[in-house]
Amino acid sequence: MKIYHLSKLLPDNTLREEDKPIIEYIVKKIERNEEVDIRSTAMENYTSPSSISRLSKRAGFKNFKEMIFFLTQKSNETQIAERSLNQQKFLNTKQNWEEIDQIFELIKEQGQVYLSGEGFCDLLVKYAYRKLMLKKIYAIDLKDMEIKLISDGQPKSLIIFSQSGENRDALRRIKECKELGGKVITFTASPNSTFLKEGDASFQVDPESSVINSENSTLNFFFGNCLNALEYLFDRYL
Repeated sequence: MKIYHLSKLLPDNTLREEDKPIIEYIVKKIERNEEVDIRSTAMENYTSPSSISRLSKRAGFKNFKEMIFFLTQKSNETQIAERSLNQQKFLNTKQNWEEIDQIFELIKEQGQVYLSGEGFCDLLVKYAYRKLMLKKIYAIDLKDMEIKLISDGQPKSLIIFSQSGENRDALRRIKECKELGGKVITFTASPNSTFLKEGDASFQVDPESSVINSENSTLNFFFGNCLNALEYLFDRYL
């Protein structure tokens, strides 16, 4: 559980910047199922037990033991959630979760993100747009717009959808976004598509049907499964 947002993990905290490495140290010990006590934590972080005790209170807890119990529960929840998503047959990614963590952390820091999808994928864009706004992330729908024409010079990430993963306009937008220093998150149904190769974080979403067409007139779970993936990712990171 890589910690990026202390305010989300510990909403009642008044932690200092120098506290973060100690919290991360504790979380790593918990994830390795190692015993965590206040004396060894203080010793290995070149501080005193009383300082660790004060850190626990700044984190919003009565004492060190209460903080350890809370962080253990959170670590268990995170591991269960990751296993749950990894076990979903409809979703595959070639990146590891730490790489994906970093991209969503960047979106959180930027506070803005581009969205793009044509045809039925426009439904996914509209859903993501409203969901991101609720998360206080300003989403920019690129429909009928060019990134280079609306860019303010600041790099922004792009979340983009294409069932085929070969849409020309979509691939052009990916290229534009990267040229301006942005990261790209792609969603596609095609396992060998350019989308999967070009995405900094790429998700292959199974349509769970052997017969799909561009008109989307046959049984196709791609769009529904994309919504499930978005729900998980937005809840996890934003």
